[in-house]
Amino acid sequence: MDSSDTASEMVAALTTTTIESIAADATTGPTATSLFTAATATATSLAHTATALATAIANSSATSIRPAPILNYARTVQWSSLEASYIFMAITVLMTFATIRNLIYSAKSKHTKMIYMYLLFWCIFRVAAFAVRAYILTDDRGQDFTLYKWASIISSVGFMPLAEVLAFCTLEGTALAYGFTNKTRSRFDLFVKALFATFGTTVTAFAIDFTCNKPFGSNPKDYPIDIVLREIGFNGLLLITIYTLFGSIRNMVAVVPHAKIPAIFVSRFRIMMIVVCFQSILMLIKLVYTTYRNWNPFQLRDEGIWYILSIAPEYVFVLFYLNHGFLKVYDDIERFTLDSDEDHVKSKDTEDVQDAARVA
Repeated sequence: MDSSDTASEMVAALTTTTIESIAADATTGPTATSLFTAATATATSLAHTATALATAIANSSATSIRPAPILNYARTVQWSSLEASYIFMAITVLMTFATIRNLIYSAKSKHTKMIYMYLLFWCIFRVAAFAVRAYILTDDRGQDFTLYKWASIISSVGFMPLAEVLAFCTLEGTALAYGFTNKTRSRFDLFVKALFATFGTTVTAFAIDFTCNKPFGSNPKDYPIDIVLREIGFNGLLLITIYTLFGSIRNMVAVVPHAKIPAIFVSRFRIMMIVVCFQSILMLIKLVYTTYRNWNPFQLRDEGIWYILSIAPEYVFVLFYLNHGFLKVYDDIERFTLDSDEDHVKSKDTEDVQDAARVA
């Protein structure tokens, strides 16, 4: 028996008792009829009050035991396109196979092999990100906060290998155009790796700390430490990308006056620098959009805008490396230089032998 039934029965019993008592008293007096009528009206009013009270108690009880709705985190942040997740995941898988093929069969120099390794890391990050994204967009799996956190973190840091590709292609172009020695080139490589270690670590630390340790839906601007980590990381990557843009242009201009690259490779080298310049612009579009969203987290949240301004530039970027044609110029220049050095050594040895024979 619930609370509403109990309340109704109690009030009904009280009403009946009241009516009987008043009626018994009323039969002894001359005003019995009027008293009985008043008693009946009072009892009716009490019955209506009891019914309203019982209904209110029942509604309150039902409301208190109703389960709270479970938040779908993916839908809340406007992740909606399951089909797009599967499409980009499939495209990335194909790009992964092409990258592995180029790494194994096409790359000849240390530089081009390193570039394909960075691209392979990007492929792994993006396959994982879109696989998890597709999974949590299926049915109600977006209610799993752990899966949402991992998808968000991987999506946030997965682009960084492309920035490294830009930096190393530009630096290698500078080394070739200006004729850096191996020692100087190694120093620049270490310097760039140190920068990426710093900026990559701060971006990753921001993504993990803000996603895992702050309440869902928080504004990063409310947490000074996260702001410092984010600004160091993203601004550092932004500055490196600006350097690759102007550095690639400088390399195109400097290749002829310095004459460090054989003339037969100058045109191909310039084409490679044009590719790097265009890729720098693509990366700047992504980073500017990301920076704007960092400072304005409740604007431009539509998933379609994210695909156009953040994801599409990455995939256009990688398209240039699905074939080894552009990067092959680095291999050919290195091979030509090594062959020239070997020929020079052989020629020097021959001259020494001839000089020794003349002396004899």
